[in-house]
Amino acid sequence: MKGKALKRWLRVGHYWLGVIVGVQLLIWLGTGIYFNITPHESLKGKLYFKTAPQLEKQSFSVNELLPLASILARVKSVEQVSLITLNQRAVYVLDEQVQRYPHDCQQQTLIDALSGEKMMIDAHLAEQLAKHTYTGRGKVIQTQKMTAPFDEWPKECNPLWQVSIDDDVSTRIYVNAINGRVVGHKNDQTELADLMFKLHFMDYLHQGSFNNPFSWLFGLMMLTLSLTGLYWVIENMVMKRYRFKIT
Repeated sequence: MKGKALKRWLRVGHYWLGVIVGVQLLIWLGTGIYFNITPHESLKGKLYFKTAPQLEKQSFSVNELLPLASILARVKSVEQVSLITLNQRAVYVLDEQVQRYPHDCQQQTLIDALSGEKMMIDAHLAEQLAKHTYTGRGKVIQTQKMTAPFDEWPKECNPLWQVSIDDDVSTRIYVNAINGRVVGHKNDQTELADLMFKLHFMDYLHQGSFNNPFSWLFGLMMLTLSLTGLYWVIENMVMKRYRFKIT
C-alpha cells in the first residue's frame, strides 16, 4: 500500500509540475513574441534618445589641463583617474575604489580639469546632461533626486536625478548623481516592456537579473519533471504497457 500511495503522489506531483512548467513556457512564448514584434526604441525607452555629443578637440588644449600631480596632492587615496566630458567641460574623475560595473556604488570625485574646482551634479547640471540625450520637443517639468532602490532601475545603487519631460510619452531621464552618467530613458512605453521583461526572466523579486531564486526553483522543477517523466517511461517499458506495431 505504501508503494502504491507513493506512486500516486509522484504521479499527482508530476502532473502539477507539468501544469506549472507549462504556464511558464507559455509566458516565455508570449513575452518572446512581444519582444520580437515591439520596436527596440519602445523596449529600451529610446524613442527620443540620442548619444550625448563629445567634447570637440578644438575647445581646449591638452596644455590647458591642470597637471594630475596638483590634483592628486589634494586627495587622500585614488585608485584610478580618467578624463571625461560633462556638458562640454573637461572633467577628471577620481576613483577612490574602482567598481566593476557602472551601476555599482561609485566612490568618485569630479574635478574640473581646467579650473581644478570640485564639481557636483546638481539639479541644473543634471537637466543639461539629460537634454543632451533628448531629441523630442518636450520641456522639463520636474527634476528630483532619488535614492536606491529604484523600481525602474533595480540594479542601480547610486543616487539618481530623475528629469521628467512633458511630452507625448512622459519621458523620464535618469542621471547618475555622482558622476553625471546618463543611465537611460524611461517612458509610458517602457512600463509594459519592463513588466514583460519581469515575466520573461521571472524577476519577481525585482533584482534586475535572470539569476534569481525563482529561476533556480524553476530549474529544479524542470529537472524533477524530467526525472519523474523518465521514471514513468521506464516503468511502462518494464511493465510492457507500450505496444509497437510493425507494418
